[in-house]
Amino acid sequence: MKAYFSILVFSIYFVVSSFKGKTLELTGKVTSEHGFVIPKTYVQILEKGEIIAQTKTDNFGKYKILIPKVGKFTIRAGYKNKFFHSKKIENCEFTLKKNIEKNFVLIIDKQVLHEECSRLRESYRHMIHNSKNLGYRRSFLNRFPKSGLEMELFFSSEVLDLNLKKEAKKYLNTIFERNFTGRTTYIILFVKFAQKTDMRTAKKNTRTFYNGAVEIINKNKEVLFNELQNLDEKYVLNFFLWMFSGGSYGKQKMDTSFDYLEPKYPETYNLMVYAHENYLKTL
Repeated sequence: MKAYFSILVFSIYFVVSSFKGKTLELTGKVTSEHGFVIPKTYVQILEKGEIIAQTKTDNFGKYKILIPKVGKFTIRAGYKNKFFHSKKIENCEFTLKKNIEKNFVLIIDKQVLHEECSRLRESYRHMIHNSKNLGYRRSFLNRFPKSGLEMELFFSSEVLDLNLKKEAKKYLNTIFERNFTGRTTYIILFVKFAQKTDMRTAKKNTRTFYNGAVEIINKNKEVLFNELQNLDEKYVLNFFLWMFSGGSYGKQKMDTSFDYLEPKYPETYNLMVYAHENYLKTL
């Protein structure tokens, strides 16, 4: 009896030790039904309804989680994502034998998309009919898409559900009209947009917005650096990543047109250099 007990204890110890020695992973990608990658959305492992491990997708919609233990679990993607219904894979079995890959395709929450587009459309109309009222203009900018993903959901012809695709050109032309708003307001808009956007996964309308932004940034470099010097480091780095990922500020070598600002804004300039070095590592 003691011999059997010893064998059982050894077997359990062997399995646990074997698992500890390995770093098995759950990996995959989260995209929309239209092929848009979904960045910064949760992927979670649940046991009896409780979250035991989670992560967020990267800029390319990819994720990686270390598998915490063997057994059968639920995997959920898109939890609390505003524009998409979350999706679950029930009774997914984790073993010691191999890594697991699970990709998710999320479906748009049509009700949310319709509501957001209706609000933006209404805000746009108020602004157009009250062109001298700065409050309506600020309200419109606050409702404008805050990421490349939102830009495509609102404006893309690939999304067949009711959205703003017919007005896309009009909206984008309006926002970049001469003297539409102040340079500082634009810079703040660009910084916010950059926090959730990587141009390497961008579609048509996001690129149109980026190209309009580049023209304004290039004409207002000192305004930009003056705004950035008061922001948290991570926001500044994300902003520069957005700039570099669109291809307009140099790939292998950084655009030198900002060099004249180094003496006046050394910290911001060094963050730009650092962001470019890190961007090169991801190519």
